[in-house]
Amino acid sequence: MKQERVTLSQKELKRVKIISTLCNGSMSNSDAAAALRLSLRQTIRLKKKYIAQGDAGMIHGNRNRQPKHTIETEVRNSVLQLFQEKYSDFNFSHFTDMLNELEGVKISRASVARILTAAGIKSKKHTKRRAKLHRGRPRKEAAGMLWQTDATPFEWFGKGNGYYALHAYIDDATGIVTGAFFTVNECMRGYVEALKRGIVKYGLPMEIYSDRHAIFRTTKKLSEEEELMGGERPLSDFGKGLAELGIGQIYAKSPEAKGRVERLWETLQDRLTAEMRLLGITDIETANKALPKLIAKHNKKFAVKAQQKPVYAPVIEPIDFELLFAHRDTRKTDHGGGISYNGNWYAPISVPSGSLLANRSVEVRETFSGKLYCVAGRESIAMEKRPKPERKSKPKPAKQAAPSGSKAYKPAPDHPWRQYSATKAKKSGISSYTAAS
Repeated sequence: MKQERVTLSQKELKRVKIISTLCNGSMSNSDAAAALRLSLRQTIRLKKKYIAQGDAGMIHGNRNRQPKHTIETEVRNSVLQLFQEKYSDFNFSHFTDMLNELEGVKISRASVARILTAAGIKSKKHTKRRAKLHRGRPRKEAAGMLWQTDATPFEWFGKGNGYYALHAYIDDATGIVTGAFFTVNECMRGYVEALKRGIVKYGLPMEIYSDRHAIFRTTKKLSEEEELMGGERPLSDFGKGLAELGIGQIYAKSPEAKGRVERLWETLQDRLTAEMRLLGITDIETANKALPKLIAKHNKKFAVKAQQKPVYAPVIEPIDFELLFAHRDTRKTDHGGGISYNGNWYAPISVPSGSLLANRSVEVRETFSGKLYCVAGRESIAMEKRPKPERKSKPKPAKQAAPSGSKAYKPAPDHPWRQYSATKAKKSGISSYTAAS
């Protein structure tokens, strides 16, 4: 009969040596238990097992057995195949979320990492972050106290499909992305549309924290006299709209100052890009329609709880965001309420409004859609383009002809003018006759 070969580990060899010594009577049960760091009862069990089975009795009973929680080979192969064929641009954490949500594979992130790492695949997030060089600012106590905002150009629809700008607002206290909107370039319309989505859903925040872009802060500088008088720099069109809503502004002096929104881009450029690719989104219009659901999914995973209750101000009256954040200018109206703007002539659409605007300075607002309004007090009057009225020029008075037979006036010889000219000529060395004539 062929004898079975037994292979013992280092720990099991130690047990064999101590238990064999115990069985020989050279060691007591209590001394063996202390050497093995086991209880007395467990040591006695091992002694009996060694006497009955020999060295093989020291082998752990689960050796060569597959644990009950072991991931099946089919699941491993399925995870690996899904990543290679469908989710290759997802990081390991994001891929795990998609497996649990969409693919019906209930698996942990650690298990996914082990399966993919064993296949030689590295996560997009495998690089270590640099140590922080500055102390992080603590979060605000309540949602609605401060929204950070920014925009970033990126290839959101995949490499080679062009750069587009995503504008977003994030609540400082909770990390909730309150609104986001895509445009071709960073512009005021993108910020306004993202702000609109946030205000409609949550309410009016207390302050907006932004960089010093000309959209938020006008580039006009004060003169020395205005600075000495304590004058303030005029607000931009965006700032005027926020002021009417009662929202304050804070300008960051560095990107690190508004680090909450800066770190948001790292997450969205990784996760949002991959999910839009999965949904087949390749244009701005479709992306803006899908953004609310995608942002809600992001907030569900990354939002945190604030220390206090939200402090959002409720929206009492409907807000016309397009008119509120329009480009503003001033003009002087004529007797019919008409104005000249950008080389064209505009007049009120309704006749009664013309008398309201007649002969006064008004604020002119041009919306993103190209509509024109004149604001007089609390009235916003729509204007329409019309042919420029022709001005009737007054006839010039005809020159009176000299009477017939009249001669040109000639001063007398003793006229003061002649006396002055003669004196001046004498000083200059000119004959009096020449000067007088």
